[in-house]
Amino acid sequence: MNKINQKVAIAAVATLISAGALLPFQVKAASLAPVANIQQSAVTNFNQSIDQAIQQLVNQNVLKGYADGSIKAEKRVTNAELLKMIVLALELDQNGAAQQSEGKKDKWYDSYVNAAAAAGLIDNSDKFQPNKPVESADAAAWIAKALQRDTKSVQYWMEGFSIGADKLTRGEAAQLLVLSEKAIRSESAKIISIKALNKITLEVTFDAPLTLEDETTTAANENFAFDNGLKLVNQPRLKTGAIATYIVPVQTMAAGTTYTANYKGMNTHSVEASAEMISLKDVRQVTSDTFEVDSFREDGVIDYGYVISAYSAGKGAASTVLDDNNRYNGQDMQIISSLATRQATITPEGGESITVNYVGYTQSTDGKQEPKFRLPAGEVLQPGVTYTVISDWFELENNTFTAQAIEPLTIQSVTKVDSATLHVTLAQDPGDELFAFRSIQLKGSDGTTLTAQYKVQTRNGAVGVFELQNNGKLAAGVDYEIAPVGSWVVADQVTLSSN
Repeated sequence: MNKINQKVAIAAVATLISAGALLPFQVKAASLAPVANIQQSAVTNFNQSIDQAIQQLVNQNVLKGYADGSIKAEKRVTNAELLKMIVLALELDQNGAAQQSEGKKDKWYDSYVNAAAAAGLIDNSDKFQPNKPVESADAAAWIAKALQRDTKSVQYWMEGFSIGADKLTRGEAAQLLVLSEKAIRSESAKIISIKALNKITLEVTFDAPLTLEDETTTAANENFAFDNGLKLVNQPRLKTGAIATYIVPVQTMAAGTTYTANYKGMNTHSVEASAEMISLKDVRQVTSDTFEVDSFREDGVIDYGYVISAYSAGKGAASTVLDDNNRYNGQDMQIISSLATRQATITPEGGESITVNYVGYTQSTDGKQEPKFRLPAGEVLQPGVTYTVISDWFELENNTFTAQAIEPLTIQSVTKVDSATLHVTLAQDPGDELFAFRSIQLKGSDGTTLTAQYKVQTRNGAVGVFELQNNGKLAAGVDYEIAPVGSWVVADQVTLSSN
């Protein structure tokens, strides 16, 4: 971000203040109070007055004011004005090209609109209405895109400043952008604090959000280092509404153990393991080889899929913002982090225990919290037998169920999408993610055999998308007979003709 010389900035602010440019706008914002549930990492910034925010942006050469030297903080900000502020404040003009081109094109704002379009903030600069007062929804979307995060978080920050749903003033825009600057991603982010929420979940707060690359599983495993053998089981996920607080899924922690952690070798923090088990409600069988466990928000348990920035848009109304103490509407909430690689133990009455694996992508689907576990390949639940389910990371209010005979699903048809993709339609909607990690075989009339696996989270009613494995392709003119892999489904005389 280009910043003017500090002495010049101070002089500029002093000139504005002495000219009375800021004085009319020093009254209203100081009394703004944050709304309930606002993240603690942002609370002090919500108390920042409009004149303080304006002065900071003037210092940074983001705001210059009008020709008469006034800022006009109470005036509605236009689309062009806000885009300029975003481009400069949120470091989208790192080489200074937009700022250097200001006034050298047809309109003063052309270079900023072009920079915003290049950064993906707006889709078509030709249809942009520069002088129209900005809508709050557009402002939230632009800032979210500039920060590479979810719109809900920005809307949440706007609520904290009591910004209206239909308008945004120049002063309010300054407040919002000063806070948003703290949410700029950084390669040099450092841990501020770390705490264990439960046996499988850490909450880590940084001084700035991580880059998208550093949030990936591969990079996170390289950058996080723990002693006592503790490792991540999935990537860190930024909490919705937070500035730089992450939910970090880890292996089950050993009670009584104090772990030390550092990030990129820059600083070391200690965290005492939590002995808190995830509280689940009930267990039930869903297929001949799969069962599920459930929990409910009203009981104070929430899956992290509903509270992380990355999933916010996809979860819709189910997406939730927790406060800094992980409370929602005054209720303490226990967070279930990623269940990737998690296991449980199921024991038939009078029999030997069986280790079962979590079925990926089933922990927060269709607005529910019902992660599923599947028996090893080839094993099935025996009808009439009572099973007990336990784990070292969760506890069930009711941990037993009696297995029943459940008929397999039925494939109605298989159609070609392209040479490597199929639509598999069942006789009825299975609900939830019962397709997850299921496969079918295609036996070709040319003697070849292909395997297609369900593409997670693609089910639309009774139809799921399946992808051919190992770079397999459908051959033109070949007829394929469909056969299930395992006993999860039947496919009587279902064929596919590849034309």
